[in-house]
Amino acid sequence: MRTSLIFALIFTHQLGIAQVAPTSLRADVTVDHYMDVRSDAVRLAVDPTTDLLYYMRTNGDLLLVIDNNVDAPYDTLLFTAADHALDQAFGMAFHDSDLFVIGNQVNGNLTQGQLKRAHLLADGTRTWNTVATTGNYAWGGKAHAFNNVVVSPDGQFLYLNSGSRTDHGEVQDVNGTFPELREEPVTAKILRVPADGVNLILPNNEAELLSDGHLFASGVRNTFDMAFDADDRLFGVENSGDHDDPEEMNWLREGHHYGFPWTAGGNMNPTLNAGYTPGTDALLNPGYPAASTDFNFDPGFPLPPNVVFTEPVINLGPDADRLRDPLSGGITDASDTGSGVTTFTCHRSPLGLVFDRNGVLEGDLHEDAFALSFTPGGDTTGFSPIAPWGIPVVPADPSEDLLHLDLSYDANADNFTLNATRIVEGFYLPVDAELVGNVLYVLENWGSVQRSMWKVTLPLANSVEEGRDQRTERLTVWPVPARDEVTWSYDGVVPLVLELLDAAGRIIVSVRPHQPSGTLDVSDIPAGYYVIHARSEGGNSIRKITIVR
Repeated sequence: MRTSLIFALIFTHQLGIAQVAPTSLRADVTVDHYMDVRSDAVRLAVDPTTDLLYYMRTNGDLLLVIDNNVDAPYDTLLFTAADHALDQAFGMAFHDSDLFVIGNQVNGNLTQGQLKRAHLLADGTRTWNTVATTGNYAWGGKAHAFNNVVVSPDGQFLYLNSGSRTDHGEVQDVNGTFPELREEPVTAKILRVPADGVNLILPNNEAELLSDGHLFASGVRNTFDMAFDADDRLFGVENSGDHDDPEEMNWLREGHHYGFPWTAGGNMNPTLNAGYTPGTDALLNPGYPAASTDFNFDPGFPLPPNVVFTEPVINLGPDADRLRDPLSGGITDASDTGSGVTTFTCHRSPLGLVFDRNGVLEGDLHEDAFALSFTPGGDTTGFSPIAPWGIPVVPADPSEDLLHLDLSYDANADNFTLNATRIVEGFYLPVDAELVGNVLYVLENWGSVQRSMWKVTLPLANSVEEGRDQRTERLTVWPVPARDEVTWSYDGVVPLVLELLDAAGRIIVSVRPHQPSGTLDVSDIPAGYYVIHARSEGGNSIRKITIVR
């Protein structure tokens, strides 16, 4: 009884209920608790028109973060599944005044991937419509589904991840409903649609997707995060399934095939080999449920397409580069042996990919990438009592960290290598990140337990002004809080327009000033939190204010 109680206390602590705060591994990086978030949080995004931070839950709730620089940050609910009609929501992105949400509608054994738009109207409200919908396809064993949307730098296109419905291309027939079915034509793809599209149909037919211009890339298992670098190249990160294959980061290019389900992390799928038996596979933990079900020689596996697979980015270390030896099952550090890994230690589940696109970070971080590792680390066998599903976890690698990714282009390979370095450790299941100036917001998530959002402050380049957001520096407002009148000044420049927006991003007042300073009458404005937004040819500036009564 005593032993069980002690184990339960340890287990509870490790699950994060008594979580120790994350720790910076660099002297010039700080980590602070920003706020608690609700359960099942999955995405972060910043509205570029207001610079307000939003997060989303898998049940479809969209929440606005209220931070008035006076009270502790907190959230308020703006939209639910009743607004966008998605049964499951996993991704969101802003472009100008539009908010995009991606997810799925499930109907029994069938599902549709859907992309929704919330368009901002002149009166400050948003109206929802559908950008794109897939044809019906079979719900799968893994069911990664539609879960990520990013906007192209020119604002013309939206890139969508349609994840695989299998772990490694095995039959997932949903209890015999779909005999011999593996992947569907619309799954394991990166799709592309115009940002101004309305009611587009993405057919469950690969030839039609290609002819319609909607098929961008193939052979991706589950690219849960994508991001553009400073040179407008698109990268994505994904996990590789229950087999101990490396987790991939890919430079995503139109028409390329990234190997799934024939390869994963640079390794060939072992179930294609005659005589394959999972019991002798050193890369398959015998404790995994799939070891006794999905992993066996698979004579019906389809032949690969007649294309050259594009390899993942190679990680040259020093971190996140552990490999399991396919013969002995032992763990080696790839960089210690002078080799690399494609791209991360197995089961790290890389998420939260961001780039310093604006080049505001100092020195060795300038214009580089950052990624989170979601899954806990375990022992050499890949076991940990704190794993969210019990298994699998990262073998002999601490994980649950923030990685700095320094990428280099290799002209001979026409691909990239990177050096991954841990700069923060100790998160609990970090699921997404958003870079605002030199501040990286990190969102944690798991199940019904409340989690945290963390604020990681990175070193700012000397040429960039200090502050959470550089665009706030030119605009000054007072008094804060205000009651009847707000006085503003715009650093000697006449703004093109000055707007007062409420906490939901609705425009309450809009004026065209003729001088670099002035006043706004707010005597009839209800008490609450607001944003003053000034636009000029030199950019945008914002200030948060509070109106009291």
